[in-house]
Amino acid sequence: MTIYHFKSQIDHIKKVPSPSASIGQVPSSSLRRPSSRGTIETMVPSRQGSFRQQQRHSPVQPVAALDRPPLAFCKRRMSWPEIDASSTSRVQESDGSFFESFTALSWKRENRRMSAVRAAEQRAEQMPIDEKEAIKEDDIETLNEREQLYCEVLYTIANCVGCQQPGTQFAHYKDEMYITAQRAFGVSPDRHFRLLHAAVEEKPKIIVLSVIVQEAEGLEAKDANGFSDPYCMLGITSMGCQPPPPLSPQPATTPRAMLPEPNMDSLESPESKLRKHGSFRLSFKRKNQHRDSMGPMPAKIIKATSVKQHTLSPKWNEKFKFDVDDMNTDQLHLDIWDHDDESSVMDAVSRLNEVRGVRGLGRFFKQVCQSARQGSQDDFLGSININISEIPSTGLEGWFKLEGRSHRSNVQGRIRLKLWLSTRDDHGQSEDDILVEIRKLERCYVVFMQHELSTHEPSWSWSGDIQGTALTILHQMAVQADLSELQCAMARFVAVLVLNSRTPLDPKFIHRMMLELDRFWVQVSMEPLCHELEQWLAKAMQRFVEISLNQMRRHREIFPALHPPSLVRLEFLLRCLGLLGSMRAFRQVCPFSKGIRGEIVNYLRKGSVLWAQNQLRDAVRHENPLVHFTSTLLADLQTGLSYYHPIFDNTNGVQYFSIVYKQFDQILADEVSMRMETGQIPGAPTSQFAVLEGREQIDTRPFELYFALQEFSVLKQHLSVQPQPPEKPLGIQNYHLWFESIIQLWVAVSKNKALNRVRTAISMDEICEGEKIVRHSTSSVDIASVIYQMKEFWKLLAWPDSNSAVHFETQFIDAACSTALHYCDLAHQNLIDSGYYEQTGPFRVSDELCVTVNNLEYVRRALAEFRGSDSTPVQPHPQQQLNVMNHENMLENTLFQLERTTERIMSRISIVMQGPMQKSVFHLAWSPDSLPAAQAIIPLLEYLDQNLSALNSALLTKNFHRALNIIWLLVLSELAAQMDSAGEKPANFHDRLYDALQMLVEFIHAEGLGLTHETIKNEDYWRVEQRLQYHKSNTEHLIDLFYMQRLQEQIRLQNSIEPAQYGILSVRAYFNHDSLCVEVLRAQNVIPLDPNGFSDPFVIIELLPRRVFQHCSEQQTHVHKRTLNPVFDECFEFGTITLEQCTQECAMVGFTVMDHDVITANDFAGEAFLSLNNIPGVSECGSIENFHGLKPIDLVLMQQKDKHHPIFQILETRTTDKVALDFVRKQKSRVT
Repeated sequence: MTIYHFKSQIDHIKKVPSPSASIGQVPSSSLRRPSSRGTIETMVPSRQGSFRQQQRHSPVQPVAALDRPPLAFCKRRMSWPEIDASSTSRVQESDGSFFESFTALSWKRENRRMSAVRAAEQRAEQMPIDEKEAIKEDDIETLNEREQLYCEVLYTIANCVGCQQPGTQFAHYKDEMYITAQRAFGVSPDRHFRLLHAAVEEKPKIIVLSVIVQEAEGLEAKDANGFSDPYCMLGITSMGCQPPPPLSPQPATTPRAMLPEPNMDSLESPESKLRKHGSFRLSFKRKNQHRDSMGPMPAKIIKATSVKQHTLSPKWNEKFKFDVDDMNTDQLHLDIWDHDDESSVMDAVSRLNEVRGVRGLGRFFKQVCQSARQGSQDDFLGSININISEIPSTGLEGWFKLEGRSHRSNVQGRIRLKLWLSTRDDHGQSEDDILVEIRKLERCYVVFMQHELSTHEPSWSWSGDIQGTALTILHQMAVQADLSELQCAMARFVAVLVLNSRTPLDPKFIHRMMLELDRFWVQVSMEPLCHELEQWLAKAMQRFVEISLNQMRRHREIFPALHPPSLVRLEFLLRCLGLLGSMRAFRQVCPFSKGIRGEIVNYLRKGSVLWAQNQLRDAVRHENPLVHFTSTLLADLQTGLSYYHPIFDNTNGVQYFSIVYKQFDQILADEVSMRMETGQIPGAPTSQFAVLEGREQIDTRPFELYFALQEFSVLKQHLSVQPQPPEKPLGIQNYHLWFESIIQLWVAVSKNKALNRVRTAISMDEICEGEKIVRHSTSSVDIASVIYQMKEFWKLLAWPDSNSAVHFETQFIDAACSTALHYCDLAHQNLIDSGYYEQTGPFRVSDELCVTVNNLEYVRRALAEFRGSDSTPVQPHPQQQLNVMNHENMLENTLFQLERTTERIMSRISIVMQGPMQKSVFHLAWSPDSLPAAQAIIPLLEYLDQNLSALNSALLTKNFHRALNIIWLLVLSELAAQMDSAGEKPANFHDRLYDALQMLVEFIHAEGLGLTHETIKNEDYWRVEQRLQYHKSNTEHLIDLFYMQRLQEQIRLQNSIEPAQYGILSVRAYFNHDSLCVEVLRAQNVIPLDPNGFSDPFVIIELLPRRVFQHCSEQQTHVHKRTLNPVFDECFEFGTITLEQCTQECAMVGFTVMDHDVITANDFAGEAFLSLNNIPGVSECGSIENFHGLKPIDLVLMQQKDKHHPIFQILETRTTDKVALDFVRKQKSRVT
């Protein structure tokens, strides 16, 4: 039958707020003063679907069963609130919100942290500060120097070398280059034309062809050994043809739309300026005559390589330089010969002291060869001709096929050459000239880069790309100065560093320049640099390091952590410093420089100290300077840990956080210590006695400092390495020692304030009204809030010293326990004063009961949250362990006392309900046989449902379960009383009670909303259930149950390690065909039952139960006189027994040890039981091939001690059953 009926779901139900919720004021309309004898029915709402129905009866009368669905008392849903945690009597105003002000420090601390983060975000939204360095006086370029450089650029453009290759990188016309140079240098058009005219009229430099004869392969073998001894002769010859057309159009008129440079027009004339600086050397202007009229030409114009013996693939790698007279007609001529007489060619070349003219040089090659072959056998191996006009500015490098002198020549093989053009002055070139040219190229790079930077804002947004025309100009300057790739890379690198010293460049670009310089430096095996060049490069590198380190010192302002582009710049700047420290160039030119990583660390320390000192000066303007200063440091450390530390660590292995934290730690520790010693901590109490006497209040500001220092100290876990001796320890690690006295003072004051608040809350107590909440009052919410805030404040303190933490925790728990006990005593006393314990009449669910027990339970809940504190050390000191046990015992004792008080109050439920309950159970038990149990139990269920519904709606869940358990125990008690009552009972009396018990179990369980099955089926339940089962069973079944219980007890003793109190009996049993053999071997330590200290033991053997083995009578051994350890060694056979009989669950052998007496009755010494299911012959694993080889079984002898065994009591009531009475008489005779 369906007992429970549940309503439809509620549309929306609020969750219960935690005690941590802020305590607000409840509207006065929802509160009322408690009456002395109020009832729960007055608060039942009228909303449909609730377990509370519309109240139309007298408030003192329970709700009628017909007004609601029957048998549905557990209707409270898990989502319904229990306590209105927002209800309060505003008791906190009585002490100025003492507890609330201290627990609020946590969100104040969070607000300060968020404020610091917002300030950092606002700074990051702005453009980082201008980090331009002051330009040194040596780096300032005068207008004269700048114009002189511009003239050099124009001269370079006017005298470009190398053929033009359309589509290549440096294929630009001269007019384009003039315009680019004019714009980059900012020269006015008029000034540009005057300077250009002077540059064009300047005498061109001598064009120089550089040739590196690298190797040859596949040459013809001229010697008898199958090889040759090749060497090369090379020189400049004339093609005897008209020069080709110009490489580019004549310079066009420069546009005059460009704005003139105001200061340029007032400079000196181009001619006077050129003569003054001596760069173009106008005294050596080109004359109209040719080189043919210049007189004798030295014989070195024809040059020869060394001879490579016995090879067809010679490798020379020899360099030669030739002056070129005419780019359009001159060509490089190269012959390869097989050398047979080592001196012939060299002597011929040296004897050719002078040759007039270059144009006829071809015939002198032949003359030299003919002269060399006099008396020798030199053979021709091939030749090549390369037009000078076909060599581009970037040079040529590759394999050239050898040709013959005529079509009849038989030539094979090829030769690899590298050729490039450059220029020189007539006087030659020195190391000083190379340095001048490199510096000139560097200055040009600076000019063109500055021009590019002028179009980018900020400057570091420029990626380093230069206009193609400008690159062509720079390339021509490098080519004409014959600068190597390494020298050009040095010029570019220094130019970038110089420009970076004036305005910040993109560190990615600087990083690329460093990689380029390092690559060329490693690839080129050059001679050591001159001293001036090393100084020039070292100065630039050291200047860059100095500027970068200063930026590291001010990295917070220059590279804000919350500005992503700035973080990228910082990362590549650090990569630049790391790469610079590992570059071979830096180690070579700056051998005595300090380690860059160490310098970064030093500048980080200096910068952190200066920044912290500035913040400390700014913090003075705030109300609590140290707290503000510490919060600022915390925000900086957390930002640095998240953003700066990974960058410094990944690029240079610098432990940023550890460096900064230690600097801040020292500054903060010194400042706090100084202020503590001088009494400059805001809010610090002047006298403890004044605070304890109430003349002075405890301020929250010292605790704000404590929490700030606590958070700072927690960050030390991120240090890469903790300070170890002899290193100086951290200054803040023992910050808590400064606050021990004020914590002690706070606990003492808080305990007094909590007790005062208890008394005030009780005096201002009001019952809370509202839908779906249980009956409670504002005092419970107020006191639970006090206890909760004590716990939260202790949790916030997170005391770091485990030794003193146990002591402080004990004090906090003592204050909380004292508060809870004081509230319990006052609330209980108010209940006593209301006459609760003197109330008579039918049971009523009153406000006095529900409000009091709910208040106590709510306070107990709050106090129980002190359990599981994690401040206890893992391995406490013995004294600490004692303190831990003390405060744990204190807490548990207080909780137990609260529960005892609640149970005492609720015990009245059982007393008041006992009469009606007894009447209902009597009606159930003694109803006519014609009335089924399901109908007979209805009055009892209705009575329970009526009262439990009211309790369920008014009590907290735990209190309701307490009440339900009390009522359940009362029901069981009444059932037991009726079950064991005297008088003749109907035939189905016990069956009805048993069925009713099962229905009551399901009713109390209420489909999981009531008591659990484990709680319901307690000892009382099992006692009643067992007795009902016994009453329902016949005599034979009860006797079988008794013997099965004895067999279970036997098995328990066999497996126990307890000593045998009544001795041991050794037996052996086996089943063979249709007979059972039992051997009684011996007994040990039989108890003495005769006055002489011995016994006369014998053993009675019987098969049990008797209903199964009716044809088998009991047998016994012989009597052994005066012994406690008889040896029987007798075998007994029970015939005509089947295997089915032995395999029954209750089949066993009973052994009874008796003491034989002649005059009086035999005395009972003990008994034992052996199950027949496991003996050999019955069990599958048993074997009876060798009877005497079976292992004896030692049975522990037992005695009976329960004279009031339920089975005995039930069988005794069956006065007409002889078997039952005989069995009870026999068993009771054995009870000791």
